[in-house]
Amino acid sequence: MAGDKLDPFANLGAFKPRTDPKPQAISEDIEKISKDNNFPSRQAAPAEPAKRTRFGSGAPRKQLNIKVNEADIDRFYRMAEEREIRALGDLFKLALDALEEKEKEEKGA
Repeated sequence: MAGDKLDPFANLGAFKPRTDPKPQAISEDIEKISKDNNFPSRQAAPAEPAKRTRFGSGAPRKQLNIKVNEADIDRFYRMAEEREIRALGDLFKLALDALEEKEKEEKGA
């Protein structure tokens, strides 16, 4: 008898899942109770697309991560503050424009 194995699922033959009440009916009941008792929904409101109005720029922006030495970072922030530039990307664009202009002048000379 020691070798006999018991079937742990043998007594589950009569098990049947419940069909009543319907899950939809339960959901509707919960919704009614919450409205009747002024409970707010935890479901997030649909997100609206972000409006790109900052600094009048409608152009999409991307992240640029570069490693530079600390002195150049300090210099970059100082230059932005001196020019009252809040968006660092604007200072980056000015620097690129100035570099291109300088290269044009050097080629033309």
